[in-house]
This record gives sequence, C-alpha cells and structure tokens, in this order.
Amino acid sequence: MSRIVWKYWRYFLFVFILLLAWSAFLSTTMITASGAGRYFEALYYSLTLFIIGGIDIGMPAGGSSVTIVLLWICYFLAPLLTFSAVYQVIQEKLLSRFSPRWKHHSVICGLGRNGRLIYDLIKEHEPTGHRIIVIERDPNNSRSVFLQKSKTTWWLKDDFTQLAVLRRANVNRARRVYITTNQDITNLNTLVLNQTMPNRYRQQQTFFHLGNLGLHELWQNTFLRDPLYAGVKIFNGYQVVTRRLYQHWVLGKNYINPRGNIFIILGYGRFGQMLFYHLANDKARASHDDIVVVASRMNIDLRLQKFQEAQRQAVMGCFIHNPIEGDIHASEIWNMLAGKIRDSRKNALVFLCRDGDMENLELAVNLKLGGPPELQRATIFCRLYSKTAGEINDILEKSITPDQSRDIVIFPMQAELKEAFHEELFHQ
Repeated sequence: MSRIVWKYWRYFLFVFILLLAWSAFLSTTMITASGAGRYFEALYYSLTLFIIGGIDIGMPAGGSSVTIVLLWICYFLAPLLTFSAVYQVIQEKLLSRFSPRWKHHSVICGLGRNGRLIYDLIKEHEPTGHRIIVIERDPNNSRSVFLQKSKTTWWLKDDFTQLAVLRRANVNRARRVYITTNQDITNLNTLVLNQTMPNRYRQQQTFFHLGNLGLHELWQNTFLRDPLYAGVKIFNGYQVVTRRLYQHWVLGKNYINPRGNIFIILGYGRFGQMLFYHLANDKARASHDDIVVVASRMNIDLRLQKFQEAQRQAVMGCFIHNPIEGDIHASEIWNMLAGKIRDSRKNALVFLCRDGDMENLELAVNLKLGGPPELQRATIFCRLYSKTAGEINDILEKSITPDQSRDIVIFPMQAELKEAFHEELFHQ
C-alpha cells in the first residue's frame, strides 16, 4: 500500500487539495450561484487554483477563520503542485534528451540484479563526485526514486543496444562500462557496438556479463584476443558467487570430511550448474567424494555427461551419479537420496539452489523436521537472496531445535554476490 501511495502521491495530493478547496469555497460568500450551480462554481474555483491560482477569483474572503486558513493553504499548494508536475515533465521529456558532456565516467547497461549491486559498489568505492550513467528503460525500476534524486547519476531511459543511445551516454569517453544483463546475445551486441565506436577512450575497461559458462573459454581464446577488445573482461554473477560459497563457506569453514563427502545439489538452474562446475573441477576432490544432482527439469548438457562417463572409466576425481529427475519435495526422492547417503557412509552436504527464497527455506525446514534420518543429519546450505537473510537465520533458530538449526547454513547470496563483484570488478 505504501509503495502505491509513494508512486502516485501527486494524484492523491491533487484529489485531496481539490476536495479541500471545494468544500472550503462552499462555506464562503465567494460562491454567488444558487442551487446545484453553487457546487459547480465551487468546483470551477477549485480547479482554477491549479491553473492560474486565485487571479480571476480573488483572495479568500467571506468565511470563518478556519475556512480562510484552509483556502490560503490551497491557494499556495495547488500552484506548487502544478509547478512540480510541469517541472517533472520538462525534466523527463525535454532535459533528459540533452546528454551531459561527461568523460571518464562509469556507464551501467541494465539495472537488474547485477546492475544494482554494481551501482552500489561504484557509489561506495569511487570518489564522491564520480559520475554514473545508467541505461535502463524500465521506468518502474526499484531504484527509480534514488536515481532521479542523485546529482551524480544520469538515468537514461532507453535501449542500450542502440548505437544512438550509447552515443548519448558518451560511452566512448567513459572510463568503465558494465554490461550486466543475463541476456548473452544482448550483451554481446552491446559489447561489439561499444568496442567499435570511434575515438574510444584508450584506457577504458569494459566488463561483460556472460551467462553461458561454456562460452567463456571459447571467447577468451578467439575474438577477445583481438586488439580491438583489449580491456574487456568477462564475468558471470553465478560463477563468482558459487565460487565464494564453495571456497569461503564449504572449504573455509571446514564442512569437508577428509574421509569422504557426498554433495547433493537440489535444483539445477544457473546457480546449481555453477556450483556443480566448481565441485566437479576441483582437483582436490578425490574418488571418495560423490556428486548427486536432483532437478524437476534436467538440462545437464552432453559435455558434462561425457565428462561423467570419462571419470567413471578412469576412476578419478569426484564420482558423479546419474542425475535424478523428479519433484524435490517428493518423499520418493528423499528416500532415494537417503539411500545414497546410507550406502556411501559419507559426510552429506545438501545445497538448496533454486531461485525462490521461501521455497528453499521451507524445503530446508521440512528436510530437518520430516525427512529421512540421513537427510536430517546432513548439513544443508540454504541459498537466500533477501537482504534479511541474517534475520531469517535468527527466526529459524527459534523455530526448530538448536541441533537442527545448527545444520542449516543460510547462505546470504546478495551480500556474497556483492562481495564477489567487489573482488572481481574493482580489484584491478
């Protein structure tokens, strides 16, 4: 409700002032018409306040002191509200078309999850007066109010895949360019447009988000070797945050048992795929470590399946089980996983990798309270993107027994992703 009021506050204020002035005019002798006409005359006077103030109707008179005071308030508020609305239109429709002649600034293409965190990091680590141009065409972006108020940020509401838009943002004169969306083709097209712009700043750094991990090595070894793309760095949000999960949490906090571990990945979207990548490619993992993947719609690619078969034949590295397709909440799946843990007699680490915070949290609690004994004893890493991950962890500790909550590890993805971007993009 509060968000709706904040978004449409001018409309609410207009209606409030209009009704207040209308009722106040009816209580004065300024209204000369009789019958139903007096209501329309009062409405006309009220609307006039928003257009030309009280020039043609005179100053408040002929009413009680309270009525006169209310009318004076309306006499000032109405034209001020009109002026603010006109100014906003001029700013959005006219002034926004004139691009500032900035240079050595930062440009962020796209203000989704990655773009917002990168914007915050620029604000935190660059000098106070550092200028930022954000190209994001969604007018209802969650940062819209802040972007409009920032004196060092220009919000260009347009499509950054268009060369004319990039020119308006003076991308060729920027010191850093961040192409942040999860649309690989869109990002690639924008990268090519940026790198081929004439008179581009020689020391410019371009950070290009690439979601398909399989293309990282290919592109690094092909067109990114072209001198035209010098200064371009590929990054992947899911790759860096899952690397932090594995290195700083799983390894850094000693959840690994040297005698053997079974890693269970529930959910195989991009987060789950990147976690699988780190586990499967860690040379420190030996044949006494297992990886099990469960997802409702399996999309493990052919390369990983071949990698799995090669490892089975060579008996080296992690043992990768055949992927399990099914409902993660189904008791049959839980019993199947419990059987694998029981047969292996290894330390079980379960990773809840789906995008929904509440779904992951609910599944973690259900596994601890109603799952098979093998899953109840497992350590569960629950991925939460919400900023309130710490508070949720406190609530969780009060909801179930200390022994059960101790084995549910809340992974604050937003905070960890921000820290990962800080290391990846700002420690050059």
